[in-house]
Amino acid sequence: MFNDLTRWCKDIGQYATDRPINDISDEITKEVLVEGSCIHRSSYCDKTCFNIKLYKLYPNMLKRDIRIEKAWQALTPENIHENIANFFQRKRKQIKRIRFNTRGESLKDIADIYRVKAMCTAMPDTEWWLPTRAWSDPIMKVLIEQELMPVSNLALNASTDPSTTQEEWEILNRDGWNIMFYGDDELNHDPATGEYMFQCPKTKKGMKGHCEICKGGCFSQVTTGKRRTVKLYQH
Repeated sequence: MFNDLTRWCKDIGQYATDRPINDISDEITKEVLVEGSCIHRSSYCDKTCFNIKLYKLYPNMLKRDIRIEKAWQALTPENIHENIANFFQRKRKQIKRIRFNTRGESLKDIADIYRVKAMCTAMPDTEWWLPTRAWSDPIMKVLIEQELMPVSNLALNASTDPSTTQEEWEILNRDGWNIMFYGDDELNHDPATGEYMFQCPKTKKGMKGHCEICKGGCFSQVTTGKRRTVKLYQH
């Protein structure tokens, strides 16, 4: 189950999960085999998502996504607690940090909130990194703040882009979200607070694998207890 869900991502120096972005249908019958996860995406996501290019370059990604999503839907808090720690402890590479979803959305619906919470609590010595667009759904946002924000080993980040409104920036800051911004290399200050954004070393300086040891930015709430707005540069 977990073997289908995870892969080593050299670019960020840690294991990561994936999910399908869009629905995947049978080519002949047109039956939906698995549903996509990115239901909270913005118009800017649709225009710029680099994974769309990868799907064209690597058609077999779709086959893997089917396995991934079926495995994800089979997860329950109970089987996560029983199995996930043993699975990762057998890995040879570091498991001090693991990222949720380099492709797709981790928090598509309410059940996902409790899956994520179970993974974090089952491996309390691992720092889990979760960028999400689910904050844009009012009900999901409230539940995330109640259930996931208090989880001490979860680096929770609201994913934003140029389509994010001034009001949304202000709400995210008001409610204590760590923020990741992508899509405008000229914007260097948080639109709500005016504070200078933390410049991501990996995307600004090309420091591949740096996410494994970075203590600021995306991980600041679990490393220093501070909220930050992080600037990601286009690649």
